[in-house]
Amino acid sequence: MPQQDRHKERIIPIEFTFYDTLKSLPVEERCSVVLLTCGSATVKINSHIRRLNSPCAICLSQYDTFELIHAENLSAKSFHFDPWYIKACLCFDNLEDNVEIDAQYVYDRVKLYMFTRHTEYFQGIITLTPQSYLHINELMLMIGAETFSQSDGFWTCRIRRMLLQLINSLYDIFVDQRKLKFFETPETVNPASICAEYIEKHYSENITLDMLCQLVNLNRTSLNQKFKAQFSFTCMEYLLNYRLKISQELLSNTNMKIHEIAESCGFKYDSYFIRQFTKKLGISPAIYRKNPLSYSSYDGGKIRKL
Repeated sequence: MPQQDRHKERIIPIEFTFYDTLKSLPVEERCSVVLLTCGSATVKINSHIRRLNSPCAICLSQYDTFELIHAENLSAKSFHFDPWYIKACLCFDNLEDNVEIDAQYVYDRVKLYMFTRHTEYFQGIITLTPQSYLHINELMLMIGAETFSQSDGFWTCRIRRMLLQLINSLYDIFVDQRKLKFFETPETVNPASICAEYIEKHYSENITLDMLCQLVNLNRTSLNQKFKAQFSFTCMEYLLNYRLKISQELLSNTNMKIHEIAESCGFKYDSYFIRQFTKKLGISPAIYRKNPLSYSSYDGGKIRKL
């Protein structure tokens, strides 16, 4: 929700979130600075899969589409603002080059291209060094604190000044990384690795090949070709092998019943689990459980006695 100015009867078009889950992005009629302070995430921005590792910043606008696919130990904060909050002439309608604005504001408009002009190779993701992260994080914290405290009648002026510092700092990093050709190759867009990571995180769920194809925007044939070239298995073979590997660990280290292990590993029926375990490993789950240390771990081939 936009901030209600406690000192004057007006609405300020900004929002700050101290604990952003990345599940409500983008924000309508806003540009957003999202700072990942901890953990990692796999996201889809404008149909492009990207892997985010902290510390990094994401610059988004209402023109983007954003989907959180997976997050691990994620912590993030975000600030959302209408461009005209910076300069009255920088509303969304005036951000295109063919719209004439006063020459003194052209450079400010160019800096907002980080938010509004994303390409196949640059989706608004800016990697931060530890030093740059400390500076960006400090600015974000000060903006957030002032947003909620509204310490006096000039609080919006202070936020505007800090926001300009934040955008200038991010733009300097963006320019430097562009000079170093950071954005000439796709950012962590290996479809096979993305699917493998998804399988390893969601193996207990109902995963289908169509679901994985949709995840990386490839058809079945193309995805399986890329996956097999990297892992020597098709996607579904990899899923089955991974589930069996987890089932071995549960058979060895827990007292769970066979049907409970089958369910926790993503097998709909325990009879199917037993059949696949026996077919792939050469022994039944019950026999394996009696003396698991006598057998090697399953790695995609037949199980072997040590």
